[in-house]
Amino acid sequence: MLTRLYTICLFCLIMPLFALSQSRYDILITEFLPDPSPSMGLPESEFIELKNSSAHDFNLHNWKISNGNIAAIIKTDYLLKADSFLILCPAASAGAYSHFGPTLGISSFPSLYNDEGDIILSTESGVVIHALHYDKSWYNNELKAKGGWSLEMIDLHDPCTGKGNWTSSISDSGGTPGNKNSVEAYNPDEQPPSLVRAITIDSVNIILLLDEPVDSFSASSNDNYSVSDGIGYPDSAFVQSPFFDRIAIHLQNPLVVGKIYMISLQQIGDCSGNQISLNNTCKAGIPEKSKSGDIIFNEILFNPPPYGYDYLELFNRSSRIIKCSDLFIAGKNMDGSLKDPLDLVNEERLIFPGEYLLLTENPGWILQNYPMADKEHILSLSSLPSMPDDQGTVVLLNAAGEVLDELDYDHHWHSPLLANEIGVSLERIRPDLPTSLPANWTSAAATAGYGTPGYKNSEYSVDSAGGNFISVEPKIFSPDFDGYHDFCFIHYNLPAAGYMGSISIYDVSGRKVCTLVNNIIWGISGTFRWDGLDDQQNLLPMGQYIIYVELFLPDGTVRKQMLVCVLARRH
Repeated sequence: MLTRLYTICLFCLIMPLFALSQSRYDILITEFLPDPSPSMGLPESEFIELKNSSAHDFNLHNWKISNGNIAAIIKTDYLLKADSFLILCPAASAGAYSHFGPTLGISSFPSLYNDEGDIILSTESGVVIHALHYDKSWYNNELKAKGGWSLEMIDLHDPCTGKGNWTSSISDSGGTPGNKNSVEAYNPDEQPPSLVRAITIDSVNIILLLDEPVDSFSASSNDNYSVSDGIGYPDSAFVQSPFFDRIAIHLQNPLVVGKIYMISLQQIGDCSGNQISLNNTCKAGIPEKSKSGDIIFNEILFNPPPYGYDYLELFNRSSRIIKCSDLFIAGKNMDGSLKDPLDLVNEERLIFPGEYLLLTENPGWILQNYPMADKEHILSLSSLPSMPDDQGTVVLLNAAGEVLDELDYDHHWHSPLLANEIGVSLERIRPDLPTSLPANWTSAAATAGYGTPGYKNSEYSVDSAGGNFISVEPKIFSPDFDGYHDFCFIHYNLPAAGYMGSISIYDVSGRKVCTLVNNIIWGISGTFRWDGLDDQQNLLPMGQYIIYVELFLPDGTVRKQMLVCVLARRH
């Protein structure tokens, strides 16, 4: 009897030790089903799969599972043994999921958002063990993202990588709850963390956002940070939970209004041991109130393909740092009144002088279809104002309701030489000229993929007068792929936007051997490349070749130029 009592008391002493020894990633969220309908074979109910990746058993009593807004408490004792799975689901679905593996039904199970959301696992004392922020792009499959398929972690040894380590299940039933993931594979994290941007709270408090969770120990060292212009090291730094991809720093010296600072990071690692690149930097500064004309509309796509999405591009042409939370966009009703303004951000971000900000409902589609798109300057919105394919109005306002810019666009602003307007954006030519001036807008160049979302416009011009026309470099090239002068580059710098043109290559006998460019819209400046091949992709013989360029504008302006290059061979 005494021996048994001693054993029970010893167990009571050991259990609290377990509660004190939990570490981040001891237990992993390895699979979840945010949208269970239509069912592919799984119960039509959400689930979250946990995997104990440690060598210890853990009692989950009073642990919490949360979607970021609602947290459910595990109110029963459950010993999750080392190297074992557990399915968490609504209490009403526990019986159905128990056929797949060990299951724990939870009252008030936090509903998972279909398109984008959070899942946070924490202990009774609030220690975050694993947390992730997901969105539909993690599926890597538009059909499976519509419902019925789970998201699975690929490499369980790489828990702190987000999208790159998750994908849709390939199981016939739509998921593998309680079992080894169908997509499990070796997928090591070899990329160091990177600083994305800074959010200025006030003159001495800044939040740094990174692209993945970082190690709390290395991130807490003040010596790993530096702020330019005499600010120096912060006097404190700590990583914020639950995602550990944000670092709060407190500066010893305050920032000054009107100045742009550079924050540098070094020797900060992720959970795989990769250290941030030396002097990884981002801008910081104190934002100011936006005024009319500070932020302008710079590009618009209002007639995308049937499967595509509209976009609006903003440009900060002022010398001020502007808070995005101070910006709103709206359409107009037939009577000229504003439709309900839409705010741009749920979380603060800054737009610095000379920066672009691209607004769209689907950043993934933009990145796939416009090669010039800049990911860092794309902002995802749940909706945009209605933008008809023929003409419409969009308005940019500040928090006080003052109009910063207004664009009354018309599809007739496109180049009349354009055969098809679908998927072609309208670009502003000069940022200093009025938004309402039709002549200040034209079709994006074909050479830029018919759009430059979040990037300098292909038709951008500071001064429409002057400039070189066409040049060739090098004059002698040898297309033998030895790394030296393998291509002939044809550079152009045009005096105005909206040119359409062609480039043809002729031999010295006057025979056309290659149509390099055929009646496409050009940007203000750019480069074409000739590889020495003819139209049938055959390598042409050595000798002189004539490059004939013909450009014309809708008003009848025509420009022609001939240049000579030499195709040579290296012995």
